[in-house]
Amino acid sequence: MRNLLLVISFALFFRATPATFAQQTNERDSSSSAITEYRLPADKLEKAHGLYIIETWLFLISTVYSFAVLVGFLGRGWMAKIRSLAERVSARRFVQAWIVIPLFALSFSVLLLPPRIYGHHVSRKFGLSVQGWGSWLRDWAVELLLLCIVGTLVAWILYSVIRRSPRRWWLYFWLAVVPISAFLTFIAPVVIDPLFNKFQPLENTHPELVSALEQVAHRGGLDIPRSRMYEMKASEKLTGSNAYVTGFGATKRVVVWDTAIQKMTAPEILFVFGHEMGHYVLGHIVQGFIFANLVFLVLFYLSYRIALGMQQLWGTRWCIRELADWASVPMLLLIISILFFVITPGLNAFSRHIEQQADQYGLEVVHGVVPDSPQVAAQSFQALGEEWLEYPYPSQPAVWWFWDHPTITDRIRFALSYDPWARGHS
Repeated sequence: MRNLLLVISFALFFRATPATFAQQTNERDSSSSAITEYRLPADKLEKAHGLYIIETWLFLISTVYSFAVLVGFLGRGWMAKIRSLAERVSARRFVQAWIVIPLFALSFSVLLLPPRIYGHHVSRKFGLSVQGWGSWLRDWAVELLLLCIVGTLVAWILYSVIRRSPRRWWLYFWLAVVPISAFLTFIAPVVIDPLFNKFQPLENTHPELVSALEQVAHRGGLDIPRSRMYEMKASEKLTGSNAYVTGFGATKRVVVWDTAIQKMTAPEILFVFGHEMGHYVLGHIVQGFIFANLVFLVLFYLSYRIALGMQQLWGTRWCIRELADWASVPMLLLIISILFFVITPGLNAFSRHIEQQADQYGLEVVHGVVPDSPQVAAQSFQALGEEWLEYPYPSQPAVWWFWDHPTITDRIRFALSYDPWARGHS
């Protein structure tokens, strides 16, 4: 949170008494050596490099392959045949939409299965995932069902707007997308996310941790209700740790994976929480929403201009009668996908910027609450790098296209160098 809805895109501790919680924290702290830079043991470095190479090539090959599949839908007339089938069934556009889009989404998703299957195989091989194939296929099917429902409604709106305003559809459709994306962002934590993972209030399983998190929240002047702190059962599918903020308004919440609770010390969890709290305090959810919708506006306009040219050049060959013809769906998706690929470095740069701000806020809000907060942050980043096998020496183009967070190397360097208090600043 992908080609069809590329932008329209993922707590806490093991069951222990407060005494056990403190005991394990002390044992981990006493045995941990100081982190000075991001390094991996020789065996993990070799695995990280292998994973880095595989994922880079998989991304490039799967991207080109997806473009080729869309061209195949156009060049071989597959989409025109689906359009003709829908028109024979009903003359009503709304009914046609519920035939065309699900059939296209199903066939397109099936054709894209090979690289996705291989990607999951790689995750299992390198120990990043423990999800079985049955569970993985179930998630794929649920994702496809959601794609059919949401995609059909969005496509019906898009093509209705194109029919009514062939020259201004990009603007009017954008005006429709803004509330749609806001609604999806609002309902995702309570409707969509539970379809893929199990969530439970953190207070039910680790009330002592909630109390510690509340202390950090109050220090930052933020009142995050205990009811908005959740634990996600990530260990059923993944091995690495993570935490995030999601939702909008009444559904906004902090989520920490159970793997983070199992593997991180109490100070590290508090820092990670401080980072996620920074997204709240600094307004990153709203900023991201506004940024994404401004990107949509530009992309819709560019798609309108490019689609006009493609329609004139290849419309007859592809059996596309007009832009409002259902047969143009793969063409518009191809244009949007290529544009997204081109601007991915810019999207990632924006994401890295707000993530760096959240890192800074995390360091500030736990300063004085946990001892040696820069070292705690560095240790948490080191642990994340080892768990997810992040390669320490990626090329700059790879960072532009793949890293939506600062690299672990950069995050550790920043954490160890950020010390405004030494200069008397607050």
